[in-house]
Amino acid sequence: MRCARASEKRALLLSGGGARAAYQVGVLRAIANILPHDASNPFQIITGASAGALNAASIAIHAPRLRTGVRTLEHVWGNISSASQWVFSFLASRRRDTPASLLDNSPL
Repeated sequence: MRCARASEKRALLLSGGGARAAYQVGVLRAIANILPHDASNPFQIITGASAGALNAASIAIHAPRLRTGVRTLEHVWGNISSASQWVFSFLASRRRDTPASLLDNSPL
């Protein structure tokens, strides 16, 4: 990878969509593997939409260590299926006349 001039900036733009966001983690892992082990985030501009914004936030939060941000995302996306199974089972087991809510919203 060539060195960027001081006036050049690299941007990371992450689109929305759950499947795309999970795919983005694999691409980010490949980038992290190309860079030195303790490399910082190579992107000066980081932005995302929807699920891509969650990925962007993790990368930005862990800017000093790109690999840490990627590992965090791998953990999140690797465990998302268990969380979604819980939500789906909650919604499937509720009575039809009961509003779907994880918290008691009756005071509202």
